[in-house]
Amino acid sequence: MIDHRDVEAASRESEDRYRALLRQSSDGIYVLDPRTDRIIQANDQFLTMLHYPTGDLGTLPLHNALLLDSDIMNDRILGMSPDAPVFSAGRYRCKDGPVIDVAISATSIVYRALPAILVNARNVTEQKEMEKELQLQTARAREQTELLEIADDAILVKDMEGRIVFWNQGAEAKYGWTKEEVAGKSAHKILRTVFPGSVKTIKEKLHHEGRWEGELTQRRRTGERIVMDSRWALRRDRQGNPIAIMEINNDITEQKRAEAALQKAKDDLEVCVAERTAELRNANERLRIELSRRKRAEEVLRAGAERYRNLFENSPIGIYRMSPDGRILMANPTMVRMLGYGSFAELAGTVSRKGDHHHPSLRRKLEKKLEREGKVRGFETEWKRRDRSIVFVRENTKAIQAADGTFLYYEGTLEDITEQKKATEKIHSYEEQLRSLASELSLAEEKERRRVATALHDHIGQILAISKIKLGAVLQSALTPDVLQQVQEIREHVEQAIQYTRSLTFELSPPILYDLGLESALEWLTEQTKEQHGIRCTFETDGNATPVSDEIRIFLFTAVRELLMNVTKHAQAKTAKVTVRRVKDTMVIHVADDGIGFVASKMDSYLDKNKGFGLFSIRERLRHLGGQLDVRAARGKGTRIVLTVPLTAGVRQTGRVRHGY
Repeated sequence: MIDHRDVEAASRESEDRYRALLRQSSDGIYVLDPRTDRIIQANDQFLTMLHYPTGDLGTLPLHNALLLDSDIMNDRILGMSPDAPVFSAGRYRCKDGPVIDVAISATSIVYRALPAILVNARNVTEQKEMEKELQLQTARAREQTELLEIADDAILVKDMEGRIVFWNQGAEAKYGWTKEEVAGKSAHKILRTVFPGSVKTIKEKLHHEGRWEGELTQRRRTGERIVMDSRWALRRDRQGNPIAIMEINNDITEQKRAEAALQKAKDDLEVCVAERTAELRNANERLRIELSRRKRAEEVLRAGAERYRNLFENSPIGIYRMSPDGRILMANPTMVRMLGYGSFAELAGTVSRKGDHHHPSLRRKLEKKLEREGKVRGFETEWKRRDRSIVFVRENTKAIQAADGTFLYYEGTLEDITEQKKATEKIHSYEEQLRSLASELSLAEEKERRRVATALHDHIGQILAISKIKLGAVLQSALTPDVLQQVQEIREHVEQAIQYTRSLTFELSPPILYDLGLESALEWLTEQTKEQHGIRCTFETDGNATPVSDEIRIFLFTAVRELLMNVTKHAQAKTAKVTVRRVKDTMVIHVADDGIGFVASKMDSYLDKNKGFGLFSIRERLRHLGGQLDVRAARGKGTRIVLTVPLTAGVRQTGRVRHGY
């Protein structure tokens, strides 16, 4: 027999346990009568969750609060068992109308000796909202990361211990390591960075100002050292604690080499100018000032660049997304300003046709490269601004396609190189002016040499010759032996003076150059080289005597003389040969020797080592005259230098130096 008192005691004990659970739990808990779908017991947390007054359980109908179809709810109730709790997500409507998200767990129990359902409801509304916000931020970060991947600059992000956490495709291209190879590793150890100053000072400035800019020397995977224009930005969390460092590096190695080469050329020209005239020194000073002004302008632009708060908005290069028909779908502030618009909305609202922003022919060329390669890097082109003016840019872009291969849009970056183009054109203009002035001074110098040589020959030489004749007449007179000896010595001194005058006349300006022409003067020059230096020097011509202007005749004679002098000083040659040919409307002169030679590809360093300013001067004069200098040499196999100059007066072309074997 079952003792009803024991059953009632067990029931009261169970009921007390459930009531204690209702009071102590931080979640909303209630007991549901499955027969009437009424809540027969609930804790204060559940009532507070739904904005009902404490103790107001009788006014809380479950069907009004639980946003769930009654049939579905009944099916779930029927499917419950004491051993298998049911977990689900649901939504409750509060008393004042708002809806909240809840995580529900329900189990079948016996309450007051009757079957009931114990429901635990946890408010997860804030968690749901946070998950949605996190998904939105993740999508936005993924989109911006994809844009960063196509940037030509190397972009990397380090944690506060210097370990790499982000490494874009630009970094892979510039350094040679993939993102998988560098992930989690020390950037300083991999790149072996050489800083411009104390690392401690750099970090202090970064923490104080949030940014740092400077030049770094780093290495590629191949071991090659490269120079980077580096910009750092410090990222902090919501509490202001530093959590990461973003580093944007632009390879300026070639720019540094070009600047060094330009500086060397400038120094060489300064030497030439210093030897000739103060006027050229002033011109070179103007060139130096212009280069300095350009550098200062670049520094002002760099120092005045706006400091951005996130990578996309703060990029110093224009970033865009363009539809196939030429409409700008997205652009950062740099891009908007570059095209002359006040805001992106203004740019996006402009009705444009395909190619409206591009030069048509350059646009077609860009599209063909995209069709072939899928992406283009470093493409120099022109974009049209709002006022229809032209901005020169270096463009990186790629075509974005859907999974099925359907073309969607272009994504790319733009770097404004307008000022760089203008500065390069100015430098070329100044270089051409210097060559022209050097040519005019050289011609004037030769004319002065000829004037002095003529004066020596026509005046001093004649006086000495007459003095010699008169001294000869004196020797025929009846003089004492002592006087005759003294007169004879004087006559010999006069003879020496005549010989020195003739030699000096030929060194200053050989008359044969003007009396018999260039070919005869070059033949005489080879004979002089043979007699004075013991080198078997020969001359050959095609017999087509060609009249040339004084400027070309004087320059070619001076150039061959300089080349033969180099042969005697540096080549250690036994034989040399000068050949003159006429090829169509040009004169071609070969100067060849069988000396020690040199590596033609290292001609510049050879000129420095052997004091070869003469070759440098010849090359620059040939450029001015529209000709070219061709050097063919190999170590131990002699040297052949070919001078080519047009015979047509007034023709000016861009000269070039070619190297070969």
